[in-house]
Amino acid sequence: MAKLWQQVSSIWARLEVAQRATIVLALIGAVALAGVLFYAASQPSYRVLASGLTKAQVAEIVAHLDQGNVKYELADHDSSILVPSSELYRLRNELSQREMLSDGSKGFELLDKSGMFESSFREHRNYDRAVAGELERNFKEITGVETARVLIDRPQPSPFVDDVSAKPKASVKLHLRSGVRLSDRQVAGIIHLTAGAVAGLAPERVEVMDDHGRLTPDAPDSQAAHASTALEAEIAREAHLTRKAQEQLDTVLGPGRSRVKVSVRLDFTKRAESSTDPTISKALEENTQTSDEKTPFPSTGGVAGTASNVEGEARPVAQPPAIGSKTSEQTQTRFVVGKKTVTKEDEIGRTSGMNVSILLDAQVVKEPEKDKDGKPTGKILEKQVEYSDAERKRFQELVLNAIGFNAAKEIAARLEPGADIAARFTSTVQSMAFYQQPVEVVEAGALGVDWEKENVRWWLGFALSGFIGVVALWIAWSQISNSHRAVLAAELRARQAAEEEAKRNAPPPPPPESPEEEMARQLRGRRDLLKENVRKRISENPAIAAAILRSWLAEG
Repeated sequence: MAKLWQQVSSIWARLEVAQRATIVLALIGAVALAGVLFYAASQPSYRVLASGLTKAQVAEIVAHLDQGNVKYELADHDSSILVPSSELYRLRNELSQREMLSDGSKGFELLDKSGMFESSFREHRNYDRAVAGELERNFKEITGVETARVLIDRPQPSPFVDDVSAKPKASVKLHLRSGVRLSDRQVAGIIHLTAGAVAGLAPERVEVMDDHGRLTPDAPDSQAAHASTALEAEIAREAHLTRKAQEQLDTVLGPGRSRVKVSVRLDFTKRAESSTDPTISKALEENTQTSDEKTPFPSTGGVAGTASNVEGEARPVAQPPAIGSKTSEQTQTRFVVGKKTVTKEDEIGRTSGMNVSILLDAQVVKEPEKDKDGKPTGKILEKQVEYSDAERKRFQELVLNAIGFNAAKEIAARLEPGADIAARFTSTVQSMAFYQQPVEVVEAGALGVDWEKENVRWWLGFALSGFIGVVALWIAWSQISNSHRAVLAAELRARQAAEEEAKRNAPPPPPPESPEEEMARQLRGRRDLLKENVRKRISENPAIAAAILRSWLAEG
């Protein structure tokens, strides 16, 4: 450790003032970064406890949190409460048990708390309150409605009150989000839902209002309702036909290469047609009158001649007069012409007019580029050219057949023989270059999260601190590395200088040896080595040395 400290001290002593200042600033930045990281790690992670709360709910929940010494934060214009993640589920359970997370509207659970000895008046009032609570829950599910309040007034039956005053009434108060307005159909749905939930309540006795005032219509207008329904039907038919035509062109030309608009006029008039067939007749009544007329004829006086005139002659007996009879019979029959009635009702919502507008984008044609002399340069140019009349006609027929334009026109001409059908069924085709709006590339936020401004500022500061700390550490490391390399280079230069100085101060080398001198030097070296080995042997084992001496003496 002392050696390391000496090395650091020696390195620090060799540094310049600028390098020392840089290292000090880098260390300060690193300490600051460590402090920021420690502070961020020590801060609790907040999560949403409840959102979309009213001011009264926020005040009640905040009072409960203050009583329990729980840290919290308010967000979304003081309509949401954030608490530490470790306390989230415990606090939710506590608030749910205390019924603080609900908006205060209670439905049929009120009937579970009814007592055994309650009066019928109180039972009816509790039932109306339960129905009002259920209606409030349903109304809050409508898009744009934050809170709802329903009041039901049901007078007690009395012989001194007329029938109209004895009928129930209801009032609905809605609190909408900023910029949200309910449509007429939504208001009508609220009115009829309230009337259907309360027994004996008529829709005209329901009043609805929001923050801007009364929403209940003054009086029902059947013509306006019919016009609204007809307009919605026309818009739906136009959207359907436009989609079919656009899909047909997109299949041929590609997406974004054409635009189709279809305008439709629907006829909701109900017509009936009847006809009578005079070729069929039937006898309804037949009268027959018979008359009998009798006329008397006188008888004859005898045979014509003299006998009848001679006196005394026998005369024939006179015959009674003859009676003539005339009988006449007259029959009168009254016939009724056979009546065959055929009733034909026209289609309701029949297409009585249609206007189709087709817009085609200019087609791109590649042509070789030519110079001033008309010779090709080898380059290809793209040129926008409008479609020809034949191509426009073909696209027009394709679209009109897809939406049933010709069929609807023929039906209208057959049902209205004298009408100007051509003026109501029109179609146009135009070809021109579309305007291409430049596309702006919007970079998404980090991780694609839509953070709040407070979180964005916090994370930007945290990232900036981290960046500064990293840059400071990198500068310090680079300065220390440069200083270390400079020290190593200085030591290398000093060592090289010392070696050069030693070479300059060294004695001159001896002259080269002759072969005899070299042989003598080698013999001296061997002799010295032999002496050293003998001395070592004697020191290790004197007996061996004595034996060697005896052998030398014996040989000598």
